[in-house]
Amino acid sequence: MTDGDGNEVGSNSDERPVTTEHDETASLTAAQEPSSTTVTRSAISDELEVPAEPPDPETTDHVLSEDELVYPTLTFDDGEIGGEGEFELQQALDRETMRAWLEDCSDALTSHDLGIETPNETAILGLGSGDVSMTFDPDENHVGTLEVTFSMKAKLMTRADDPEVRQAGARGGEGFIPLAMVTENQEPASFRCYNWIDDPLERSKK
Repeated sequence: MTDGDGNEVGSNSDERPVTTEHDETASLTAAQEPSSTTVTRSAISDELEVPAEPPDPETTDHVLSEDELVYPTLTFDDGEIGGEGEFELQQALDRETMRAWLEDCSDALTSHDLGIETPNETAILGLGSGDVSMTFDPDENHVGTLEVTFSMKAKLMTRADDPEVRQAGARGGEGFIPLAMVTENQEPASFRCYNWIDDPLERSKK
């Protein structure tokens, strides 16, 4: 191919596209841009002196590691949870399911949080400390029922008979803080383990 003056022009494998200084600068700038955005702290975080990093569970009291933040629920096929959160439930379990329930109870003692579910109701209890009792009364064949009872102080956190109602706290998939933590000058311990919930039945009364 020739130009208007008869000179041969064209492209071949040795030729490379022309890059302007502007293009080189733009490419360099794009490569230097950070891959992540900077998180902006809110004014309320500064006012409440919220630390920039979460506390270390190894060195801070009452702080659980991510692996310990487990909130189990024990499901019963029959029975009900009364209007004040009272219940008396029983469930037949095979050996493996019983082992799984014991593991759930262990996790609940760590997180201080245990859910109880029946066909129509759900309750969430905050757990404290307690004691253990065991009884065994064998018959003439030396066979009997071993009863192991774990008794612990507990507080009803919420009770619901609506399966669509949002659960409180981490069970609802959302974090939250009580309003009093922002508006009142109280010690952090007063908000520990949901002990700030005065009326756990408030939602069910609406």
